[in-house]
Amino acid sequence: MPDRVEVHIPFTTLLKVALTLLLCICVIKLWPVILMIIVAILLAVMLDPIVTFLERHRVHRGLGVAIVAIVLLALAAVVFAFIVPAMSRQLVELSGTLPAIEQSISRRFPIVAPYLQSLHGGPPPEVKVWLTRGLAAGKVAIDLVTAMIFVLIVAVYLLIEGRTAFEWLITLAPENKRPRLRQTAVEMASVILAFMRGEAICCFLCASWTFVLLTLLGIPAALPLAGMAFIADLLPVVGTIAMMIPAVMLALTAGPAKALLVFAGYLLYHLAESYFIIPKVYGSELRLSTLTVILAIMIGGTLQGVAGAILILPFVAAYPIVERLWLRDVLPEDAVARHEELAE
Repeated sequence: MPDRVEVHIPFTTLLKVALTLLLCICVIKLWPVILMIIVAILLAVMLDPIVTFLERHRVHRGLGVAIVAIVLLALAAVVFAFIVPAMSRQLVELSGTLPAIEQSISRRFPIVAPYLQSLHGGPPPEVKVWLTRGLAAGKVAIDLVTAMIFVLIVAVYLLIEGRTAFEWLITLAPENKRPRLRQTAVEMASVILAFMRGEAICCFLCASWTFVLLTLLGIPAALPLAGMAFIADLLPVVGTIAMMIPAVMLALTAGPAKALLVFAGYLLYHLAESYFIIPKVYGSELRLSTLTVILAIMIGGTLQGVAGAILILPFVAAYPIVERLWLRDVLPEDAVARHEELAE
């Protein structure tokens, strides 16, 4: 008869496993809040140089934060008071001309006519209820506005108390690791700043170019398409395709020549952004290959949708910092140096 084997699991091990599971459950439950906090941190990092600039000109930090917050609120008020209503009007006008647009596209491209006719059955029952009652749309709008207010408030308090909170967190780490943690935070902040600054500039330029191009060519719904371009430009490569398709489809109603011009205009901006604008506005802090960007977008999008696809990029760009400061002793001797050479 074989000897009986007894396995003794210490109580501390069971406690650690239970606490780990509890932590995972808390992260899953609180993930929407965590996501908003991440966005607030990115926003605070982007706005901190402005507050610091005001401090150098003898403006108290609290007053500088208040000035930045007031400017942000004013910009949001302008968007909701003028741009959003104008976009809504253009979308309503576009919805009234959808039958004519369908006929025009079917006449010019008979091959797509069956696909357009298959849409005549109308939206699914759930969508009809959503459109009829409007409750879900109102709830989404309220949730979005609430999230924006929460992110702005947290970003403002991070600008005021963020450094103190960071130093408090640093004291929880072992003393020999605190210098590296501070250096990691400083270098990652520069990467995040480069990312946020570059995204803001590129998105604004993309939306402006799109609006001017479509307006000059007389394409309907130029303002909503420009808003779509602003959001889609947050996703490199993939966003260009997403913003181009509806614009070209609408341009087809005005003729193949204008559709070709719209396609060429979008492609021209994409090339200018990729080879001229991005190297200028992002600087040397953010170096990502196209393959890395595509893989990061796929992973982030699969895990957390569009928000994950966007937010994963600055953290992927910051990986070389973690590798250099924390993994140098673990990786082969020449790995870090070789990776830095390839990134240049």
